[in-house]
This record gives sequence, C-alpha cells and structure tokens, in this order.
Amino acid sequence: MKKAGLHFPRQFKTMTYASKAFHFVLLSLVLLAIHVSTSEAKSLANISSSKKLQIAVPSERILEPRFDAVTQTAEAAWVSGMKNSVASILAAASSKIILAPFDTIKTLQQYSRTSAATAPLTLVEAAQVLLKRPRGVLELYAGIGVAVVGSIPSVGLYFGIYSFCKQRFARLDPDENRRVAYIALSAGIGNSVASASRVPYEVVKQKLQTQVYANLGEAIRDMSFSTLFPTGGIASQMIRDIPYAVVTLMAYEHLKHKWKPLAEEKFPRVPGQVWDLLVGGLAGGLGSYVTNPMDVIKTRLQTSSELYGGSVRSCVTMTFQEGGPAAFLRGSVPRLLHKVPANACFFLFYEFFRSALRVDDDVVLKKRVT
Repeated sequence: MKKAGLHFPRQFKTMTYASKAFHFVLLSLVLLAIHVSTSEAKSLANISSSKKLQIAVPSERILEPRFDAVTQTAEAAWVSGMKNSVASILAAASSKIILAPFDTIKTLQQYSRTSAATAPLTLVEAAQVLLKRPRGVLELYAGIGVAVVGSIPSVGLYFGIYSFCKQRFARLDPDENRRVAYIALSAGIGNSVASASRVPYEVVKQKLQTQVYANLGEAIRDMSFSTLFPTGGIASQMIRDIPYAVVTLMAYEHLKHKWKPLAEEKFPRVPGQVWDLLVGGLAGGLGSYVTNPMDVIKTRLQTSSELYGGSVRSCVTMTFQEGGPAAFLRGSVPRLLHKVPANACFFLFYEFFRSALRVDDDVVLKKRVT
C-alpha cells in the first residue's frame, strides 16, 4: 500500500539543486502573476457592480476603492512594449561598443584559475596579458561583434516584456504601495524569458575573450547544441541575470521617479541627461556588485563546464576551496568599471531613443484615498 503524501516525478528527484531552485522560482513567478491577474479581475468586477448600484445608493455610502487620480497612457501596452524593445536594442549596441575593453578584462580575471603558488590576475596584469597577444589593442575588443549581435534578441525581449508587464500591472492596480513589487515581478518575468536566448552569445563571446577560440571562424566551426548550451549554462545564467535585473530595475525606477525630479528641481541648470547618466550608473553599480558571485560561477560554467561536471554546486564548492570568499568577488573591480558606465550609457541612450520613438508608457500611480 502506498503511503499518503506528496509524490514527485522521477525526473524532479534527479534534478540538481540549481535546477530545482530555478523551477521553483519560475513557478512562483507564474503563480504570483496569475494571482495578481485574477484578484484584479475580481476587483474590477466588484467596482463595476458598485457603479451599477450608484443610481439607487447615495455616493457617500459607496465603499469601492478610490484613488485621488489615475493617469492612463495614450498607448496600448503591446505598442509601448515594442517601442521599448527597439529603444533597448539601440541603447545596448551603443553602450557595448564603447565599453567592451572592461568586459574583456573582467572575463579574463574570472576565467583564470589560481593555485597555492600563483595569485589571481590583477586588473593591470589582465590588461597586460591581453595587450601582449598578437592583435594588441584589438584584443580588448575580442568578441565585440558576437556581443552586439547576440545581445539584440535578449535585450529586446527583456525590456519589451518588462515594459509590457509593468504597464499592465500598473493599469490593473494603480496603488503606489504595490509599485515596487510589480517592478520586481516584471523584471523577473522579462529576464526569465530573455536569459535562455542570452546563453549562446555569452558562451561564444567569453571563449573568444579567453582564447579558447582563436577567432570567430573557429567558434563557428565548433558550434553545436552542446557547445552553445553547455551543461549548467542556462541555470547559471538565470541565477545571475534574474537577481541582477530585479535589483537594477528596482533601483533605477526608484531613482528615476523619486530622486531625479528632486535633483532637477534643486539644480535646474544641470541638463537632464546628466541625471540619466547618474541614475543609470548607480542602479547598474548596485546590481552588479550584489550579483558578482553569481557572475563568477556563470563565467566558469560557460567557459569550462567539463571541469565542474556542469554542476552549479560543484563550481561553487571548487571556487570556494580555491580562494575562499574572496574568489567570488574576483573580477568585481573591472566588472564595476564596465557595468557602472555601461548602465549609465545604456540608460542615457535608452531614454534618448524612448524620447525619439515617443514612448508613452508611464502610468501615474496614486495613493489610495481612505
């Protein structure tokens, strides 16, 4: 006789802890989105019923939720989502070309493995190693073509879905008190979809930067499903990207809507583009530093998956044994030197292209009137 209780499929029992965690997070996001959608649909239905009763009942006795005002946008959510997707693609290409050298140095630092007799590469040492290679300064831009072309689908999906979800949530529930939760949820959904499309170009770009591939031709000849999607590659990508997206966009939206207007009011002569640079840089710096340990694991699994058996857990354990907690901050300086100006440039270009495309997606959220 079978014991009562929960019974999981055999495939679930054989999953790694990282895979189980990823599926749990993704399922939680989906359930939360369904819960929000159904609860708001019920709320709208209740409001509609209350309005029908308003003919017979005095207005002061209607107890429906009230807000001091709600500003609707002129565009449909899918239209602004498409425009944000195009703006983000153009902004990503511009910022990646400008700041590629810092990303190459960061990747080389994280890829290098140390022993008791050797110390990890410093920022200057990593740059010197790159400059001593046959192509000299051009080595700092190794993988730039792959990075720019490869980022187009992932960035477009990411910001398009993020913008669509954020606007839909804001229209369903204009209460400002839940705005932060909807930003985090939208960022998580957007990056969950985009992360899988980001893995192949990250793998090829990093192998070009670390000279696992001598050139793009060699990378193309070696292309297969197993090389483009190494074991543990997608899980490690999501473990880094989803927290990075949530932290960065929460910080960016807060600074953009709370801090930037105060700064513009206090310093009216400073151009608005300066505040876009500062807001983007601060948000990107915070997100980058918080997620640097995940970035180290991602880089190692995507460039040398066979050394860790494709296991996130084995990679974490071996990295810790190699250099202790400090090993997980390896490459954090060049990563910050890359990500802070990269996000500053990205959001500057992003807001510029949003303005050029006349994006209208800011639903003004208001506090509930009691």
